[in-house]
Amino acid sequence: MVRIETAQPLTGYRLKVKFNDGLEGVFPVEPEQRGGVFLKLLDSETFSAVTINPDFGCVEWPGGIDLCPDTMHKTMSGVEIGSELDSPMVLRDEPEKNW
Repeated sequence: MVRIETAQPLTGYRLKVKFNDGLEGVFPVEPEQRGGVFLKLLDSETFSAVTINPDFGCVEWPGGIDLCPDTMHKTMSGVEIGSELDSPMVLRDEPEKNW
């Protein structure tokens, strides 16, 4: 399971993050594009209050705002989100069903 180990707020609503698998880099949070509760992050004090949830390994802010570490990891590593669904699924050791 991918977890964020460190997160540092940067200017321009970006986070410098490091994952438990060694991937590290800068993630653009883009609160204007995300909309909704993420618009609260346009306040620099709120954005700077980022922490890491110890149970889920995700970044979070006051008010219950958080980002999925898997989505962040895929974005930063260049993997298209949902691309794993394009791969054919192979079931092994599955009994044949006679409907």
